[in-house]
Amino acid sequence: MYKTIEAIMIGAGQRGSDVYGEYALRHPDQIRFVAVAEPDAERRQRFAEKHNIPLENQFETWQPLLAQSHPSTGSGQRFGQAAFVCTQDQQHTAPTLAALRVGYDMLLEKPMATTAEECRQLADVAEETGRQLHICHVLRFTKHFTKMRQIIHSGDLGEIVSVSHRENVSWWHMAHSFVRGNWRKKEDSAPMILAKCCHDLDILIWMMDQNSTQLSSVGSLMHYRPENAPEGTPKYCLDGCPAAETCPHYAPFIYVELLPLWRNYADTAKGIPRLAAQAQERAPGLVRALGNLAPSLREMADYRGWPRSVVAQDPTPENLMEALRQGPYGRCVYHCDNDVVDHQVVNMQFEEGASVTLTMHGHSHVEGRFTRIQGSRAELQASFGYGGSRIEVNEHRSDRSIRYDTSADNSSGHGGGDERLMNAFLMSLREGESAELELTSHLSTARQSLESHLMAFAAEEARLKAKVVQMEMFR
Repeated sequence: MYKTIEAIMIGAGQRGSDVYGEYALRHPDQIRFVAVAEPDAERRQRFAEKHNIPLENQFETWQPLLAQSHPSTGSGQRFGQAAFVCTQDQQHTAPTLAALRVGYDMLLEKPMATTAEECRQLADVAEETGRQLHICHVLRFTKHFTKMRQIIHSGDLGEIVSVSHRENVSWWHMAHSFVRGNWRKKEDSAPMILAKCCHDLDILIWMMDQNSTQLSSVGSLMHYRPENAPEGTPKYCLDGCPAAETCPHYAPFIYVELLPLWRNYADTAKGIPRLAAQAQERAPGLVRALGNLAPSLREMADYRGWPRSVVAQDPTPENLMEALRQGPYGRCVYHCDNDVVDHQVVNMQFEEGASVTLTMHGHSHVEGRFTRIQGSRAELQASFGYGGSRIEVNEHRSDRSIRYDTSADNSSGHGGGDERLMNAFLMSLREGESAELELTSHLSTARQSLESHLMAFAAEEARLKAKVVQMEMFR
């Protein structure tokens, strides 16, 4: 029987609290959070209450947490073995470096840092201190991308000639995160190609098991600009917007009615989950009534997760409306201070000659990742969405079509990747980073993650300077 791993949480926001914190509550025999640092008093208190963290182990900032000796020893010992850093992107580097030097093994949210220099520094210090530092590239842990990697390495597709990968960000997700939300400004966060697509760049490297040799990129902020605002629109949706009945970005439509989320879910789901999502739009009262018989329907009827949980700590309809009146998520999308792109394409050549494109944009009707791979013997088409995912392989000679359902449990974040990432991280702490276990081999160390981040920085430089970047020189 393994000893329960004790951990500290730096940044108890949506990912820290709702993903990793909830995992600990579901698996108290595996991991227990014993200290927290979070500047928002309400979030800090809520996390502490859920995890029974005493007042003396609750901190407003990370500095006193990492400087504090463990109360039970008074000898400057660490609070536990592991540290989670889930702060905003720009705040990743300093607490991670400090925690590594204190002696923690770490899980760090992506992107690992917002400059190439800081990314390199994190990888260097992790190696200097001999501590584990893994980046949360959750797509590696999904059934979907694991299966795709297996198909590529099986040779069934033949020689890989062309890869087209799309990160289709839905219009309402774009509005939420990259127009109204925390990732709207490059200066305060990171370029969108890094913040949103370091996952995708990492998964392309991981699936192909090779790096890019050169790349170019184009893109811009095209739509979410003041000149595209409907005539007479105010700064806030609830201040009498004349386009309230027709604008898809009207805040109560996205957050209170939540129809875009359920429609998106239904578009990629199948069977009962699809019918339930459709019923949530057409007959929410029926879904609520049937919730007594089916827990999954009750969760849908009383949904309190993302994006609602970001708008209000207690996302009741009343609290949501109050938060939208003068809060950031109630702003007109054409009157925000956003400056990140809403579309970008990266063209790459990989080491063995394949041409690879990554298309990212924030105007998709259906949220999801879509991949098409042309091989010398077969073609692969794949879709990875909220409601489900699937892969189809079509063989050239036989014309045979093989289909794989790669959907995960609908309640599991990132297609099951969140749960499996945590399993692998905890396993690596118990068995050692070099343990030859299939799941832990999916973990991405800081050094391994550096490549995908450098590709994102190179893509941004290529876009801004209209140039082709040779990755060897950029590295």
